[in-house]
Amino acid sequence: MALQPEHVTFNSLGTTCAGDLYLPEETPAPALVLGHSGVMVKEALAYFAPYFVSAGFAVLAIDYRTVGSSEGEPRGLEYPDWQVDDFRSAVSYLQSRPEVLAERIGLWGVSIGGSVAVQAAVMDRRVKAVVVQSPSVWNGWRYLERLLGREGLQAMRDQLDEDWQRRYETGASLRVPHLSLDHDSARQAHELSSRIYPTYRNEKTLDSAEHLLTFAPENLIHRLAPTPLLMIANGHYDPYHVLEEAQSAFAKAGEPKRLEILPYDVLGLYTGPGLEEAMELAVDWFDRYLRRRRLPDATPAPTVETVDAMRR
Repeated sequence: MALQPEHVTFNSLGTTCAGDLYLPEETPAPALVLGHSGVMVKEALAYFAPYFVSAGFAVLAIDYRTVGSSEGEPRGLEYPDWQVDDFRSAVSYLQSRPEVLAERIGLWGVSIGGSVAVQAAVMDRRVKAVVVQSPSVWNGWRYLERLLGREGLQAMRDQLDEDWQRRYETGASLRVPHLSLDHDSARQAHELSSRIYPTYRNEKTLDSAEHLLTFAPENLIHRLAPTPLLMIANGHYDPYHVLEEAQSAFAKAGEPKRLEILPYDVLGLYTGPGLEEAMELAVDWFDRYLRRRRLPDATPAPTVETVDAMRR
């Protein structure tokens, strides 16, 4: 399904971020902010957006600051806490659009973008529902130790010590590849991304690893309730989106929540038929909690008249 988005920009705490805004036929409509993983770009979200738009949702797919078409220097800062702020700024932008029902906005994120979305929703009660697809990082230190091994993590920490001195002396961090993948199909898909998305760069600053080490949204996820949470996890072999990590974080979350484990590997939820199944689950979740759910109203202060009426 080919949709032509409106290319928009929004202010995120002083940095201009870029987004692709997709609008359904009927507005005003409930809306979603879509966030990718790491330093991937918003054009990659064009595969997910049409499912939501055809279901009647407005969609804003964003580039985090320093990534893709967004501004910010140095390029490729993968700072999850800053990306949380970019999600929240995107919500503020959507609330300014007349095509959007300002009180019915949800967040959708893939891979680490999912845990970033959860932390954004914990901090921002304007968010009324969250969907996490192929969740990955819930405790950055543990995630990197699992991915690299203890020796590999120690080697990275030695690099970070050297990089700190480099930053102290020059003000600039070393630039490193964003992803170095061992899984063949994942590596091939990543190489394809480098060819088909002109704004994508497979690089980030080395100091991004420090920000990942201290990123631990599992410590906050219990604060998400009563915002509804859906996790859609990979149930087949996947060294990057580990099922046990998703299950551990999910167990800490409050109700309402739902965990769906689909029998696909590392790329399974990015392509069909896993993509079709995952998007159907996400659409149903947002339809239930953004479109059909009654939103809570503030109770007005009592007056003499209302108290008298209660006595009758």
